[in-house]
Amino acid sequence: DYAKPLNVPLAFWPCTQSLARDGVIREGTYALNFGLPSMSVAAETAAIASLLELIEQAQSPPPVHLMRISTARSVQMIADAKARNLPITASTPWTHLIYDSEALRQYDPMLRLDPPLGNPSDREELIAGVAAGVIDAIAVDHQVYTYEEKTVPFAQAPPGCPGYAIAFSLLWKSLVTEGSWSAATLWNAMSAGPANCLSQAPASVSAGQSAEMILFNPNQEPSPQPWSPESLQGSVQYLWSQHAFRALAGSGT
Repeated sequence: DYAKPLNVPLAFWPCTQSLARDGVIREGTYALNFGLPSMSVAAETAAIASLLELIEQAQSPPPVHLMRISTARSVQMIADAKARNLPITASTPWTHLIYDSEALRQYDPMLRLDPPLGNPSDREELIAGVAAGVIDAIAVDHQVYTYEEKTVPFAQAPPGCPGYAIAFSLLWKSLVTEGSWSAATLWNAMSAGPANCLSQAPASVSAGQSAEMILFNPNQEPSPQPWSPESLQGSVQYLWSQHAFRALAGSGT
C-alpha cells in the first residue's frame, strides 16, 4: 500500500526459512545419493503462493518482481499468475540454467548456491520458462569469496559464486550453441528483460546519446576453468562505455 504512489517495483526473494532450514541441495534422488541436507520445493513455492495471494487481493498493486526462481513448480505458478494478468515479473540465476543437482556429485563449493540447484526437471522448466517469457530475466547474482572461504566442506561453504566475466559466454555455449534458445532469447533475457523487471525503458543506441555495448565472439571457446580468478571473459572480447564511445568519436574511428 505504501509503495503504490511511488510506482516502483517491489522485489522479493521467495523463501520460507522455516521450510528451507539448512538445505544445500533440492530434495530428490540426488540429495539422497550425495548425503547432503535437502531443501523442500515448498520452501520456495509456499512463499510464492503467499505473495501471489496478497497481490491478487490488493487493489491496483505496484509491480512485483520475484527473484531467484529455481523450481519447475514455481515456473508453473508464475505462468498461471501472468495468465490472470497479475503485475509480476520473475528472474532466475544463470547457474540454475546450466547446472542441476547432478553437478553436485563433485561437491564443488562454487556450486553451493542459495537457492540450491534444482533437479534436472527444474532446470528444464526454467529453460523453457525463459524461452516462453514466463521468466523475464536472467540474474548474474555475482558474489566473490576468497579461496579460503570456499575451501571448506560443501555444506559449510558460503552460498554464491562469481559470474560477471563468464555468465553470458557459458549460457551461450550451453543453450544457444546447443540449440535450446535463439540468440535473441539470450540477449533479451540479459538486457531488455532486466530493464522491464525494474520498470525501466530498455537501452537504445542513437546519435549523441551515451551507451554501453560489448563485442562478442561466438566462435571463441570459454575458459575450461570458469571459476579460476585467471579465467578470461569467455567470448566477450571488449566492453565499451559512454567514455570509450566519446574517445572513439574524437579519434575519427
